[in-house]
Formats: sequence, structure tokens, C-alpha cells
Amino acid sequence: MAIAFITARLGSKRLKKKNIKFFFGKPVIYYPIKACIKSKIFKQIIVSTESSLISNIAKKYKAQVPFLRPKKLASDRTTTLQLMKFLIKKMKLKSSEIIFCIYPVTPLLTPNFLRKALNQFKKKKCDFLFPILKADKINKNNFSIDKNKNIFKSNKKNHFIDSGQFYIGYAKSFIKKKSIILSGSSKGILISKNKGIDVNTQEDWNKLKKIFVN
Repeated sequence: MAIAFITARLGSKRLKKKNIKFFFGKPVIYYPIKACIKSKIFKQIIVSTESSLISNIAKKYKAQVPFLRPKKLASDRTTTLQLMKFLIKKMKLKSSEIIFCIYPVTPLLTPNFLRKALNQFKKKKCDFLFPILKADKINKNNFSIDKNKNIFKSNKKNHFIDSGQFYIGYAKSFIKKKSIILSGSSKGILISKNKGIDVNTQEDWNKLKKIFVN
């Protein structure tokens, strides 16, 4: 079984308190917690936050919050990899543990997809695996994939983006690697645009709501 870390800081630049913003009657973080519980693939479902407010909400929906993270690791400059290194070391996890790093604004996640992703990760022999989308626009965040879904720096032929849902990796990979996307051994799970959206603005939020009800 794996360990899930749902990373949820209180502050957000463009969409205030987006990680606990109400989404069809529930704080949006409720949905990934629920999906994790129903998937039955996690021995621990942990919410990492610096906020007592988010901690209380997470506990209400049966996630664990064993400690509040330092505020210095809850700024918009904190990278996912920096946070994951801290959490793995703080909890003294074994290097062989399979870790899911899950973002909280992911109400489209399903238990079945989480199970499918874990099965693929176990088979693929890679450092990291995560959902990706075909890019609409070309920018510096694009990357490319080969026929086996191996990820490499963007070329002129194909452009993909991180879906902003989750990453799977071994604890040792999160500790040792300098990049998740371009680790040298990262693979993508290609999903359709109605299965994931990286939410940063009110416009993104409105698109997410439309996808969720359709």
C-alpha cells in the first residue's frame, strides 16, 4: 500500500483560499480525501498544511494531520519537491515507500484512477509517474513524451503539460532527485481534458465546475 500526502497551504496568489473554497457544498479538499479513502490503496492519508483551519477541515473528513508544517514551507516560493523532502524526512519514511503527492483542488480524481495509476507505477520502473494533458499553448512549462510515455524536454513535435493532480514516486526519488517532471526517469499518464485541469484562476475554477457537472 502507498502513503498519500495532500498538500494544502492556506495562502494562494490568484484564487484566495482555493484549497478549501466551497465546491458544490463541500470544501474542495473533501473530494481528494474521499477518493483516497474509497480507493483503499493507502495505509495513511495525510494532509500537509500550516493552517489550523485546514487541519480541522481535513480531520473532519477523516484525513490525518500529524503536525503543522513550518510557515516557511507554505509560501508561493516553496516547491513541491522541497515540501516532499521535508515531509519524508520528518516522518522518517523508508526509501522504498510509494508516495502520492496529491493537490487539493482535484475533485475530478476518482478511486479507480488512483488505483490504475498505482498499478501502472509498479509496472513501469520509473522514478515518478503523473497525469499529463496535451498542451493548448506552447510555453516554458511544456515537455514532450516518447511512445512509451517517457518525459523529456520539450521539442518541436509534441507538447504536453502537467495536469496538476498528483505525482507518484518512491520516497528515495523525492529525496534524491532535483526535478519531478524532468527526473530522467519520469512517465506520464495521458488523460483527456475533461479529466483534469490545473486551477489557478477564477476562470479555471469556473471551467472545473462545468466539467464536474457534465
